[in-house]
Amino acid sequence: MILYINNGNNKKVYLKESQITSLKEDVFASEKRGKNKVKLSYNKRKSTDTIRNIGSLNAQELVNTSKMDQNNSDTYEVPLKGGITSYNITSIRGTEIMHYFKNKFAKMDLDLDGDGKKETYELFMEDDEYREFFNQFYAKVNKVIIDVMSNFGDVKFNGVSIMPVPSSSNFNDMVAKQMAKYTTVNGLKVIAINKDMFKKDMTNLQKDKDFIDKNKEYYSGKMFYNSDDNISHEKYVDNTVDRFSKIESAKPYIDAYNKAFTQLNRCYTVNRMNYGDKFGEALARFYKNLYDRLTDLNNCLKGIHKTKVYNTLKGSKSQVEARKTEDIWRIVKPYFRGSGVTKIPIHAIQVEDFQIKSLSNDTRMGLKNMFSDNAEIVEQEMEKIKGTVFVIFDDNISGGATLSDICLQAKNLGIEYIIPITFGKMKAKYNLGRGQQVNRPSKEGTFAKY
Repeated sequence: MILYINNGNNKKVYLKESQITSLKEDVFASEKRGKNKVKLSYNKRKSTDTIRNIGSLNAQELVNTSKMDQNNSDTYEVPLKGGITSYNITSIRGTEIMHYFKNKFAKMDLDLDGDGKKETYELFMEDDEYREFFNQFYAKVNKVIIDVMSNFGDVKFNGVSIMPVPSSSNFNDMVAKQMAKYTTVNGLKVIAINKDMFKKDMTNLQKDKDFIDKNKEYYSGKMFYNSDDNISHEKYVDNTVDRFSKIESAKPYIDAYNKAFTQLNRCYTVNRMNYGDKFGEALARFYKNLYDRLTDLNNCLKGIHKTKVYNTLKGSKSQVEARKTEDIWRIVKPYFRGSGVTKIPIHAIQVEDFQIKSLSNDTRMGLKNMFSDNAEIVEQEMEKIKGTVFVIFDDNISGGATLSDICLQAKNLGIEYIIPITFGKMKAKYNLGRGQQVNRPSKEGTFAKY
């Protein structure tokens, strides 16, 4: 399957009209409709043979549905921590591919005529083809669940429970509910579980010492390939845990700073007339409070680069804020001569949006407790889960850190029989920004023990 889309990050692929009809993937752009639509079609593969996609313009963006289209339980398997295996229905290459299925409708910029003029086209699938694709997907999931359940031995289940992994889109939730609707497992009832049972939560993030000790030789080794930086994989994990710990500890200080900023900003923009001749004095008082709160925050972050923890609030207009900073300092400066108080930027701040998925796979796998359970929802859902086989669904898997963590959280709740299933398997990430390549754990890119 192959899609070419603009994912909102200005990554665009331009096709000529003649190239649109030459794509031969499992889901392919088949024809232009009207002025601004391109139809996608789905054709089942007839075998599991690897077929080079003739006419593909970008070999890095495709989904192989060969195993999904076979009437058996064969999948792309990925080992997880704790001896659990994830079963993945398709094999995904690239990152843009999931956007169509997450949104169903997406837009792409195409140069259809080859004249350099780019137009925006809407990708769409006919309802019957969309249904055919997901009916095949649900049929495959059913086969997988039945097969894995048989491996649990002579266990009498009273049903199947399916929980979607929390996500920024509703794709996981939608698919899990549809799986509950269309999956039939030996006559057992199938129910959807609230996705909020587990939540991303870095307050208790820790190094997974057990997993690192099982792969001690690798984690003791040099992290970066062809680099003078001799930091080890384990040390990088330690630094990552420390960074998240600093972010968590900084949050109350950031809240206090923003409260002080609001007070100062209100005095400057709204209430200055109320203070009359005392305006400068009042503004200086609010300024000192803001200055002290910023000092507290920076003292909390000693030893770590501050921009890795907080930054200017998104949406702040830099020119406006710069003028405000200069004007406020002009007013309050006379009140602080000889005090050591200096000019500071006047703007609200926010926690830096640092996500686990931005890390390389070795670091992610070296962490645990990326999720926590939501006690109130757990209490409600555990009654439904009792006696069932517990299916966890996610849109994709790369190295397996996210699913491993959720599975371990589920085990800690006493859930014994767990089947992780994803829409597709993706390549694990072993690089960071600025072209930094990370050494893989072996020639196959897998760890020794899980």
